[in-house]
Amino acid sequence: MFDIVSGARLTNKREKKNIKCILKSTVFLWPCDNAQLEIKTSLLPVKGVLNALPEFLLHPATESTTVETEAPTTEMDDYQLNSLSELALESNQIENDNDSEEPYYPVQYASLPPGLAAVPLPLENSDHELMLNVSWQPSLGVPATDYSIEVRSLTETVDCLTPMCYDYNIPGNTLWWVIPAFANPVVETCAVRPGCSYRVQLIAHPWDGHTAATLDVNLNECTAGVCSCAHAPRLPQPVVKAKTVIVMGLIFVNITWTLPTPQYPQRLPPGLKKKSYTVSIAKQMVSNAHPAPWYANTVSRKVDVNGTVSEGDSQRWLLLPITDQNGKKVQQRPQSLILIVRFLARVNLVDERGCIGPAGNATAYDPAESDENKAVPIATYVLWATFGGACVLAMVAILAVSARIVKKVLNAFRPNTASAPLEPLRHRPAWFPLQLRK
Repeated sequence: MFDIVSGARLTNKREKKNIKCILKSTVFLWPCDNAQLEIKTSLLPVKGVLNALPEFLLHPATESTTVETEAPTTEMDDYQLNSLSELALESNQIENDNDSEEPYYPVQYASLPPGLAAVPLPLENSDHELMLNVSWQPSLGVPATDYSIEVRSLTETVDCLTPMCYDYNIPGNTLWWVIPAFANPVVETCAVRPGCSYRVQLIAHPWDGHTAATLDVNLNECTAGVCSCAHAPRLPQPVVKAKTVIVMGLIFVNITWTLPTPQYPQRLPPGLKKKSYTVSIAKQMVSNAHPAPWYANTVSRKVDVNGTVSEGDSQRWLLLPITDQNGKKVQQRPQSLILIVRFLARVNLVDERGCIGPAGNATAYDPAESDENKAVPIATYVLWATFGGACVLAMVAILAVSARIVKKVLNAFRPNTASAPLEPLRHRPAWFPLQLRK
């Protein structure tokens, strides 16, 4: 038998008796007065007691050479010993179940890679946007299975505040990555633009949830040959006029425009110069019934210009040809137009950075205002209806008042009628004297 505290085998019957009393008092809370313990340390936890029970119950002690008197066991002691034996068997079963479990393997998080850097490069097929070439060095600790990169804007302006750029499942053996890799035609998407500040985060997986390599990147107004166009909405808008003419059976649009001075020149880059005008004719693709009719450019021309934007520009003009709906010349009726869609004339200013300002629009042709399809104003209908009603009322009044006058006039010119030979007898001719009967 083993000692509960030290684990040594017990051979003395008195020690066995004391252990029995300790089990009574610890497990069943049964008082034990005969126990005389000389152990100065505390008992083991319950698990240590359960581990010592099988040895105490299942292995009988050998007879000692010392003869001592034993106290007689009662029925309560036998019941308690049986209960302790069952408890020992259950503890053995619990230990066997714990031994059958699979071993526990702790998760090892990947180490952060050092030397995080980002280099801006021009993004092809984009509107003044950049891409970041993010690079790093191999980690010295636990290698990563894969990486993920996040790029967030730190500049809260209309041009810079865009959705987060995110890329994931980057192979663990990669040491560089480009984000964003492609230009997106949608406006409200991820974009990296000059003149903005961004925060780049590189996350190594398996990730602990809070550790990441961070780098702040500040871009200048012009970076890698690409300049910022944040000032484009503040460029002056041309004032446009357009008129449709027919020359030798072809339809032309005579477009004239002027460029006013900017309203807030101090909010433009200093000394910004004009580069060209983009003059185009747009064809209506959606009817006016739609809340936002859409126009597509059909003909475009480029007109070069010099000078600074703050000076404005004098009047200019350009004649652009357009064709009818079938792409044929107007031969039958050269003095009128047979188009059935609306056309707009557009003029945009392009500065030296290649930024396009707001467009100035003018209606070049509207089928609703043509001679054939021109709608009659409602006032005209009301005027004609009032005049017609007045004429009808006047005619009715004249007929009603003059009916009797006309009848009298006709009766005055009518001769007296002569008596007919077959007149009734009661009518006496005027030339016979009246004869009274006697």
